[in-house]
Amino acid sequence: MTFEVIGLHFFADSSEAHPLRGVYDPQFIRDYAVAHEAAGFDRVLVGQTATWPDPLTTAAHVAAVTRTLKFMVAHRPGFIAPTMAARMFATLDRVSEGRAGVHIITGASDVETQADGDFLTKDQRYCRSREYVEILRRMWSSEVPFDHAGEWYRFNGAFSLVKPVQQQIPIFWAGNSTAAVEMGSQVCDVYAIGPAPLAETRATIERFKAEAALHGRNPEVSMSMRVIVSDTEEAAWQKAERLLDTVMSHLAAGAQIGRDKGADDPGTLALRRQAAMGERLDERLWTGMTQATQGRLHATALVGTPDQVADQLVRYHAAGVDRFLLNGFYTIEDVRLFGEGLVPVLRRKIGRERCDGGSG
Repeated sequence: MTFEVIGLHFFADSSEAHPLRGVYDPQFIRDYAVAHEAAGFDRVLVGQTATWPDPLTTAAHVAAVTRTLKFMVAHRPGFIAPTMAARMFATLDRVSEGRAGVHIITGASDVETQADGDFLTKDQRYCRSREYVEILRRMWSSEVPFDHAGEWYRFNGAFSLVKPVQQQIPIFWAGNSTAAVEMGSQVCDVYAIGPAPLAETRATIERFKAEAALHGRNPEVSMSMRVIVSDTEEAAWQKAERLLDTVMSHLAAGAQIGRDKGADDPGTLALRRQAAMGERLDERLWTGMTQATQGRLHATALVGTPDQVADQLVRYHAAGVDRFLLNGFYTIEDVRLFGEGLVPVLRRKIGRERCDGGSG
């Protein structure tokens, strides 16, 4: 199984710790990408929402200023033809010499997808996404034009002259609904999940793997996790409390921070359920910011020293997580901090776990 440390790339210097600075900052994008590469990250996620700047353009900029850093571009099926998207991603993979990935974002919120003119239900969107991915893969592999007549797409003579450097660009997929699990298990290479206590994470992975096994498949798993680290455990918890004070001050002043996904977002509801279980779960999974903002901000985090946080991530790895998307609250400062301690410690511990006969 592949092990990767993944970062979350932004288009401007912004987080819950400080309000948005500018709409789009090419210099920050460059510096942030270079910092991730220098810190030992394998890949970054370039996100997408109904209001954010175009992630494909940002990914091309990331590719231009780095040499080894891979990326996955968040992409929402339904707004352009899959034949065109296949050529766009194949071109990006060529430009970056084989570093591209696609993160399929079907859209949990009907309100947000409608902002771009998509009025399908969530279940319909997931069905469409499955067919979309199947077409992407065929476009990347077919040596001759082909016709297609499916439930959502129909075309004749589809073909891509440009092919990816990779035989198939890896497909990441997110979503925990029944439709998300059923459709994603059939087509994705990597299933992406959010932060949760260890037992809940294990159950989520087992559910997805069982569904995938029905189709003779075994996708890998990526988990996103916010992280707060310091030299001592006491200092790390103090850092978390200071961060919470800062965030609440920004919110009280009406500042635009983070990304409020809305009260009906499934991720928000899941985090609120977790927060109701307590402020500290599994010893160092902190839900304090989720509690304080009633789930408006998705900021559940692991808190501790690099060694302690790495130990907990190794437990998640043993439960079936192959890749970790790690994100702090202070952008470049945190990426560099992770590179100094957390990333090398985590790699060493994962390597030791494998040598000792652990999972992965």
